[in-house]
Amino acid sequence: MFSWKCAAKKAAVKLVAGGLALTAIVSPAFAVTGTVDAGDGLRLRAGAGTDQKVITLLADKTEVDVIGTAENGWYQVTWDNETGFVSPDYLIVAQEAVQDLPQVAEPTYGRTTDVLNIRSGPSTDDERIGQLSRGAVVTILEEKDGWYRLQRGYISADYVTQISAEEASNSGKGSDMAEFALSLVGCPYVYGGNSPKGFDCSGFVKYVANYFGHTVARTASDQMENGTPVSWDELQPGDLVFFKKSGSSARRASHVGIYIGGGQFVHASTSRVGVIVSGMNEAYYTSGFVGARRLG
Repeated sequence: MFSWKCAAKKAAVKLVAGGLALTAIVSPAFAVTGTVDAGDGLRLRAGAGTDQKVITLLADKTEVDVIGTAENGWYQVTWDNETGFVSPDYLIVAQEAVQDLPQVAEPTYGRTTDVLNIRSGPSTDDERIGQLSRGAVVTILEEKDGWYRLQRGYISADYVTQISAEEASNSGKGSDMAEFALSLVGCPYVYGGNSPKGFDCSGFVKYVANYFGHTVARTASDQMENGTPVSWDELQPGDLVFFKKSGSSARRASHVGIYIGGGQFVHASTSRVGVIVSGMNEAYYTSGFVGARRLG
């Protein structure tokens, strides 16, 4: 996870590709305890491989429940209501116990084509426990009677398009970028600033983008030339969102921020409030929205 460099308090936000994470509803019936052995932490991934989306970073000495093994030897584990895969090279497990664990199939991935309810079971009669925005990326563990089982419940398969692991992984990078941007909430606003000591809007975006290896222009208007365009309905965490104040002399945009999902974005706002989270549906931003871009 990222350090919270400027925030007065930690934002209680946990990101997934389509918005806020939900509490898991399933716990393993049988598990073996494993201990992380990695000084820099161990990445919990959605699938069994380094090309898979990162769910979170497990600190050294963290204990997890090992519930299965993948064909390539990676362990399927649960920790803090999350289920994913970790490399066996950095997890200490009693090998005699591992031999009795079931082998698990690789997950598949999908993207929602509409706003979609998450339910506790595979039926519209089951309790609604959450919601995914359109364009959310999900990890599919099982298909059952026209429903997909996720880590946190069930969604209708009718509103999901299956995608490749590579596309799912790229979406995960956007979530990482959004999470890092959130860690800077509380930093001061400084005109012309581009470091945690002080940001203006485009300096903030440039700093976060550079952290993830993206090269972007310095001004909001010029940053609209970076990446590829996406519509309001296609927004995903990590996308750059642009606005233009009425009467502004800016060529294309006078303000920019980073979308974090759930209809919200983080940005360096004013000298009074610094880096904050705002809603895309606030009148000022709805009327001033001029476009969005997705980096690499």
